Amino acid sequence: MAAEQLALLDVPTAAPEPEPRTYWENRGPNQWEPVVVRTRYAVPGQPPAVPFPHLQLGMVAPRNVLVERADGSRDVRPVRLLRNRKPR
Repeated sequence: MAAEQLALLDVPTAAPEPEPRTYWENRGPNQWEPVVVRTRYAVPGQPPAVPFPHLQLGMVAPRNVLVERADGSRDVRPVRLLRNRKPR
């Protein structure tokens, strides 16, 4: 998605999007649902060579991700709500 937006601006992308991964999303007390992470935001790496003078990107972990649920809905969620394995 981010690569498509940069392509519209005719800006080269720095790296391809990572492969989608399945995580468990906390939807409430003891409610965990599987979701697929499509796009990560604020990923570590070198900033792209784009002409934005006030853009500051550093070595930070992803804070927000675009998730897709089984029903087809999509939402941007904080990483702190996701887990690699389903909690008990």
